[in-house]
Amino acid sequence: MKSAKTVGPIEYKRLINVHSIGTSCGKPVIASASGRGKMTLRIDDTRSVGTVLSKHIDASKGVISAGVGWDVTKSHSITVSGAKEVPSGKYGTLNAHTKYAVKKFDVQLYIDGKTRTIQKGKKAYKPIGVCFTYTQK
Repeated sequence: MKSAKTVGPIEYKRLINVHSIGTSCGKPVIASASGRGKMTLRIDDTRSVGTVLSKHIDASKGVISAGVGWDVTKSHSITVSGAKEVPSGKYGTLNAHTKYAVKKFDVQLYIDGKTRTIQKGKKAYKPIGVCFTYTQK
């Protein structure tokens, strides 16, 4: 008589409470132009920017991608294009930053029919465009 194989517990992770929380501008400068006026500062460029995730998410990138609705392993191409007039006698700096669509979620662990939330308030940031900051002296 053959003995039945013992199968381990059914276990997986999934995202729950996934919702959009709007947009956010990244802090790193991805392109910059500066100069003394009177002049027009112009930035024209295309950049490849990847998804940004909260630190220490206890779920695979496949689970995160399925939960937020986009592939978090792929980069996105964004066009950086903007201009700002610098007044005569002033020194201006135009900086471009990545603009992100942000989704917030919790990570849930499922083991043999029982669930528990193991992480709350994690975020995924999808690059969607550009934000500009301008300073002058």
